[in-house]
Amino acid sequence: MQAKPPMTEPPFIQARSRFKQSRREKPLFSGGGPKRGVGIEGAFACLDNSTQGQMIFRHTKAIADGLGIPLNIIHVMEGTNTEHGPSDPIQWQIKYQEAKDYLRGILNEEHQDVVSHDHILLNGIAGDEISRWAKDHYGSLMVVASRSSLSDGGGHPREQHDYLGDMAQKLLEGSAASLLLVPPGVPDTAPACYKRLLVPLDGSPRAESVLPLAIRIARKHDAELILVHMVPEPEIVETGPVDKEARDLMEQMLRYNEQKARAYLDRLQARLHSDSLAIRTLVESDGDPRERLLTLSSRLDADLIVMSAHGRTGMVGMPCGNIARHIATHARIPLLMVRQHTGSRPDHQGMPEDGFGRRIFWESAH
Repeated sequence: MQAKPPMTEPPFIQARSRFKQSRREKPLFSGGGPKRGVGIEGAFACLDNSTQGQMIFRHTKAIADGLGIPLNIIHVMEGTNTEHGPSDPIQWQIKYQEAKDYLRGILNEEHQDVVSHDHILLNGIAGDEISRWAKDHYGSLMVVASRSSLSDGGGHPREQHDYLGDMAQKLLEGSAASLLLVPPGVPDTAPACYKRLLVPLDGSPRAESVLPLAIRIARKHDAELILVHMVPEPEIVETGPVDKEARDLMEQMLRYNEQKARAYLDRLQARLHSDSLAIRTLVESDGDPRERLLTLSSRLDADLIVMSAHGRTGMVGMPCGNIARHIATHARIPLLMVRQHTGSRPDHQGMPEDGFGRRIFWESAH
């Protein structure tokens, strides 16, 4: 007869009474359920034993400190059998202890007390388990590496490919949580610090909804806030070669849009004016807005991009807009992508509805 999986009263749980085992963990936030708006109630460093764990933790702390929200840690012990975990309880206990040692090493490096942060320990495939967890926590900010760090086998970084990593992709597609995407190659300073925040705006309430968050982060880090509007190239219906009249019309439309954009940013800057906050505005109108944003972030030596997942043309049901996805995939600096919470599950979720993995432990700092 087949033995029961170690999920049932594993003998080593009693030795670690601070961990609580359940199919569904206790609610993280008060208030019972998702809320409207873009409020972020907790930042979660998503770790999976990769070499980028230290950098992920540092950026999580920088954002958590800036927003004044709790810093928590989610760690996944990856296993091949995601249904029951390893069949041998001793093997599972070894993996469990390795996970604890990994977390303790990161926290000790940052001079953080191990018991000062809440820990969630999951078993399974990192992207799947964290996405499942994030689906039920709309007010959370999930901090992950946007792309995996590659090496040539000798410890030297290889050329980075422009695609989202597995965990980042599954969180984007399978949850409604806001994301802080940290690309490999970002200077790994201790602590992480932001001096210039780039905030793309298109005049829509969705885009502007990130401003309170950006302002709080900028004030905490004594950073400059750069508000930028990308003026799209005007389009006209063409059935043949563009004549002088069409070119003149496009030029007039472009000048008109630039003038309106500058007036919009001037009004916004005046509204946000504060002696404790440095604000700069920019209007860009040359080329693809997506590539201009990436070029601008490099030219200005920005440390963080803060933007809404959707802008003026956002489509309901899509995890994010075209520009936000492009920035998430190609940015060389961290991107804080804020997603609005409408009080219902997003219909773009593609994760199965079968609950969490078989092993979930919660270690509370309180």
